[in-house]
Amino acid sequence: MDSRRLALSLARKYKTRDPFRIAEAMGYTIIFTPLVGVRGFYQFMKRCHIIYLDDSLDENEARFVCAHELGHSLLHRGFNRIFMDTRTLMRTGRYEREADRFAADLLYDDADLQDFLQLPLPTAAACLGLSEDVAAYRLQGIQCSFY
Repeated sequence: MDSRRLALSLARKYKTRDPFRIAEAMGYTIIFTPLVGVRGFYQFMKRCHIIYLDDSLDENEARFVCAHELGHSLLHRGFNRIFMDTRTLMRTGRYEREADRFAADLLYDDADLQDFLQLPLPTAAACLGLSEDVAAYRLQGIQCSFY
């Protein structure tokens, strides 16, 4: 299942796009704690799913990072990105891009983004709190509705 379909499936199943509510409903533990050098990370330990978030994130950043880490947990089971980054020569950019896209797909419904299609990409990205790459991906995927 691709990330867009997975995000849509979760939003429908849990009747929300709030990653905190979805993670809670799935039995995940979310811990806000001071983190150095990272905004968040996902850990699976002793059959427990744990999402750690930096406690200095604002509300919108925390929602995005929570959705991003939820994406890692569902799309990249068994991967340890921190280990891959520090102990291997493996390139992890692909996994980060997939988790970012999952987060954008989960957080933003097509209907909510229609007005952003009229804006220049840098402006739309800033309004959404996304990088320009992720905003471009999400806005290009909108199923336009004409009335």
